[in-house]
Amino acid sequence: MKTIQSNILNPINLIPLGLVTLSLLSGAILVSSTVSAEDPSVVDEINITVPIACTMSGAGMESHNAEIVNGTYTPDIGSTTLHAFCNDNEGFAIYAAGYTGNEVGGENSNKLVGTTTSNNATIESGIATTAGNPDISNWAMKLTMTQDSGDTSTDNAFTVDSAPNVSLPSQAESGATSAPFSNYHVVPNEYVKVAHKNSGTDMTAATGGVKLTTTYAAYISKTQPADTYSGQVIYTLVHPASAAPSVLTPPTSCTTPVPGLEYMQDLNSSNKATILSNMTEDSQYYLADKRDDKTYCVAKLKDGNLWMTQNLDHDIKTDGSVTYNNTTTDLGWNGTSYTTASWTPASATKATSDTTWTKNSTGYTIPESYDPGELYWNGIAGYYSSELDCTTAGGTWDSNNSSCKLISSTGDSHYHLGNYYNWTAAVAMNDSSSYTTQYTDVNQSICPAGWTLPKSGNSTSNGSFQYLSEQYGWNSSSYMMKNPNIWNTAIKLPLSGNWHGSLSAVGSSGGFWSPVVYSSGLAYYAYAGFNSTVTPGSLNSRDYGRSLRCIAR
Repeated sequence: MKTIQSNILNPINLIPLGLVTLSLLSGAILVSSTVSAEDPSVVDEINITVPIACTMSGAGMESHNAEIVNGTYTPDIGSTTLHAFCNDNEGFAIYAAGYTGNEVGGENSNKLVGTTTSNNATIESGIATTAGNPDISNWAMKLTMTQDSGDTSTDNAFTVDSAPNVSLPSQAESGATSAPFSNYHVVPNEYVKVAHKNSGTDMTAATGGVKLTTTYAAYISKTQPADTYSGQVIYTLVHPASAAPSVLTPPTSCTTPVPGLEYMQDLNSSNKATILSNMTEDSQYYLADKRDDKTYCVAKLKDGNLWMTQNLDHDIKTDGSVTYNNTTTDLGWNGTSYTTASWTPASATKATSDTTWTKNSTGYTIPESYDPGELYWNGIAGYYSSELDCTTAGGTWDSNNSSCKLISSTGDSHYHLGNYYNWTAAVAMNDSSSYTTQYTDVNQSICPAGWTLPKSGNSTSNGSFQYLSEQYGWNSSSYMMKNPNIWNTAIKLPLSGNWHGSLSAVGSSGGFWSPVVYSSGLAYYAYAGFNSTVTPGSLNSRDYGRSLRCIAR
C-alpha cells in the first residue's frame, strides 16, 4: 500500500495547516486531517432583548344603551369584548373601577349621573336587583369569557376574580358582597382586580382565542326621576412588574385634573392642541404617571407648552427586573412619533446612603438616582423665619440667608424635592460615554412617554429653558431668586440643591438637567441661584444628581 503526503498552504496567510494523509484501504479512501491549535477562530455572540409590551382594546364600546321603565329590571345592557395582549411570561391582570372621565375614586365615580335635567338624581351601584330595598335604583357590571366558534384551546383562558367585600348601600342584605365578577356585581369605586391570566403571550388577534366580555344591568325603582343617566367603567391592564393601579390622589396644591386627560402618557400629537386650548395659562392642574400612578402639578406656561411644575419623583427600578419601553417612557423618538425602543437600567445603581456615586471602567458615570424622602423646600414659609421655627418644622437653618431650607413629610407639592438623577440616568442610558460632541441633543429621557427634558445649551427655540425665561422676563435683575418672583410664578422652580455623595445647596440653588451634551464629562442644565436669575446654559459634571422637569413634546 502506498502513502501519499503533501503540505497544503493557507492561501490567505500562508501558515502551514499540517499534513493531509490519504490512505488506500480495501478499495475505500480514508481521509484524516489535523488542524493546528494555533489557527484563529471567531465566535459570534447574539443577544436579542424583547421588551415587555402590553395592550388592550375593546370592541362594541358604544353599545351600552337601554331604555328602562320604572319598576323593572334589565340585564345584559350591551357588551364590549376586551382583546388583551401582554408578552410577560408571568401573565397579567385587568383592574376595573367606576370612572367619571376625570378621576377614579370621586364622589360619583361608580354612580350613573343624570345628564339632561337639573334634579341632580343619581343611580347607585349595586347588584341590579330589588334585594335589600326595591325602592332604590341600582346598576351592576359583569364579566364573562367568550370563545370563538371552532376554537377549543384553553391556553388563553382568563380567570374572573371575586371582588373583596364592598359596601353596597342599597344591597346590604343581599349577601353578594364577595361574589365573582362573573355574576352581576357592584361597580367598585377604586381599582379592583376583576380578571387575570397566569401565563402565556397569546390574545393578540381581534378574532380567535378567548376574550373577556363586559356587560351591565340595572334595576330602576318606581320613584326614579325621568332622565338620561350616564357613567363609565375604566379597565386597566397591568403586567406583574408594574404596580397595581390605585386611586389617583391629586397633589396637595393642584386639585384640578387636566380637562379630558388622566395620564401624562395619554398626551399625543392628536389631542395636544385640544387639551391645551381647554387649559387656562399659568393655572395649575394635575396629571398622573402611568408607571407608578404618582401625580404631578402641571401648567400651560407663557411659551404655550405644558410643563411639569414640580420635580420628577419617579423611582428608577435598578434591580434589572424592569424594562422601560417607548409606550411609557421617552424612548425611541424619531422627530414625529415613538418607535420601538427599550431600556433596562443597570442593576444596583440607586444610592441609598451618603456615598459618592461611582463611574464605570471608561470613567463615565453609570445611571444613578437618589430619593431623599418626603422633603420640601420651604421657600415661602421659611424665609426670614427663626431658627427655632425651622428646627420645629424639620428643616435646616441657613444662617447666611436667614432662611429655613427644608421641611419634611408634607408641604406645597411644587416644592417637593423629588428625586435626584445623574445625567446618564436622566437621559435613560446605561453608559453615555459615546456622547461627547457639544450641543448634541440625545433626544430621550426618563420622562413619561409624550414628555421630554427641556433644552439648554445653545437652544433658544420654543421648548427650551432660554425661550421660557424670555417669555417671563427672567433675565431682569428683579427676577433674582432671593426675591420670590420666579418660585411664585407658575413654573415654581424650587431651590432643590443637588446630590453628590450628600444632599447639599438646598435653599441656595437649584439645577435642572437638559438632554444636551457639552463634552465627555459635562452636560447643560438650567441653574437657579439665590443671588442670581435663571441661567439656562449652565454646565455641570454628569455625575452630579440634579432635579428633572419634563415638558410635553
